[in-house]
Amino acid sequence: MPLKIGDLMTADFVQQMQRFIAQHKMIMDGETVLVAVSGGADSLALLYGLHALRQQLRCHLHVVHLNHCIRPDANADADFVRQHAEHLNLPCTIQQVDVCHLAKQWKLSVETAGRRARYQFYNAVCSETGATKVALGHHQDDTAETVLMNLIRGTGSTGLKGITPVRDTKFIRPIIGFTRQKIEAFLTSIGIVPRHDSTNTDTRYLRNRIRHELIPRLENDYNPNIKAALSRTADVLSTESEYLDTVARTAFQTCQIQASKETIILDRKKFRQHHIALQRRILRESVAEICGDVTNLYFAHCDAMLSLIQGDASNAVLPLPKGLRFRRAYQRLIFERKTIEIGHFSYSITAGRKTLIAALNAEITAELGDVTSGRTSTLPDGKFEAIFDYQKLRKAFAEPFSEAIPLRVRNRQQGDRFQPYGMQGTKKIKDFLIDAKVPRHERDNIPLLVCGDVILWIIGYTTHESFKIEPHTQHYLYLSYVSSDETAS
Repeated sequence: MPLKIGDLMTADFVQQMQRFIAQHKMIMDGETVLVAVSGGADSLALLYGLHALRQQLRCHLHVVHLNHCIRPDANADADFVRQHAEHLNLPCTIQQVDVCHLAKQWKLSVETAGRRARYQFYNAVCSETGATKVALGHHQDDTAETVLMNLIRGTGSTGLKGITPVRDTKFIRPIIGFTRQKIEAFLTSIGIVPRHDSTNTDTRYLRNRIRHELIPRLENDYNPNIKAALSRTADVLSTESEYLDTVARTAFQTCQIQASKETIILDRKKFRQHHIALQRRILRESVAEICGDVTNLYFAHCDAMLSLIQGDASNAVLPLPKGLRFRRAYQRLIFERKTIEIGHFSYSITAGRKTLIAALNAEITAELGDVTSGRTSTLPDGKFEAIFDYQKLRKAFAEPFSEAIPLRVRNRQQGDRFQPYGMQGTKKIKDFLIDAKVPRHERDNIPLLVCGDVILWIIGYTTHESFKIEPHTQHYLYLSYVSSDETAS
């Protein structure tokens, strides 16, 4: 049926829709907009409203519909949408997926799997058609329901801002300011009868229980305008949240020490200087930087991270959703993908050869020489290059009738002690690594060069005092340690 734009109700609805689109800069000249149409009242109002405005907006419309294969009449819904697209002379793309099967495959609820499938579908059609916007039929009642749903779940102020008019500059909601009552009145004024989705009355879903049980109770017993009140609250919180996000982004950058796709490192001292409201947002920003979003990151996660940051433990680890973990390592706050534990390793080292340390993706080279070669003119710093008096080593460790000494590279063991270069007496390896501020989870991965039970070198840190080069040294053992990453670069 043609759109009777002269009708007062129709004209008012379309004009309000046009003002809202302009206010939020939803559609630019020449853009192709996908219109997501389920066949229900909301999506049909969206479709016919945009169709009435297409010339003023100077945009192209393309109808999309995803058949979830959940309800017996799902195919009829798809045919209904196709008929309306043909009636308006609009291109239309319809696909179907078995959402129940996807829910099992993805290990998600049917609701969540359906949402993921829809957005995958929208993005695919955008790529095929060159569309730059996707129009969705959310409205004011949806905002009220979302605010209550997130309040029940305890998502905090970020969740209470409800449904935004524009998300990621791509997904737009031109009728988010309209009530369901106005939407239905608009459809009546243009003679359109929508399809009925029986799943919208299924109270097994939380949103439906809120829609059909909680909101009517609130309207009857507390505030007859509760949906408008919740929508206003969401609008205020959304504006304030946008401002705080801007401030938090700047704060996040000032706290940042290192950033990559796999790791974010923040300065704990700078982090603690910010108000707790910004601290929570900085934590969320850090997770979003690695994951792209903060889905499944809840208040409890942020609260646990803050407890570690403020607590006495200088080293602590906390698992986070999506395969992330948060670590406090002294004055560093680290977000990273979970790494595989290396476990125990031990490799025999032979002078004159390179040895691959596979567990660490590194290699170590051992060479024998004498002081006339010039190697000792500049002594290494003992971090990733080390030099020892070979005669001292042979005297202490060589087996009778053997020239070789039993060198190995391994990780630490219970009770390991060591005499660091320049120090009198020995020190527990554990205490040495704590004093060197090595994070707890990294300590078992530190390679040690040992001869028998004596630790000669904590690779990356320092060597043993007793086997250092002396003025009278004639022969030396030189070693260098290189990771594969360094070799590749």
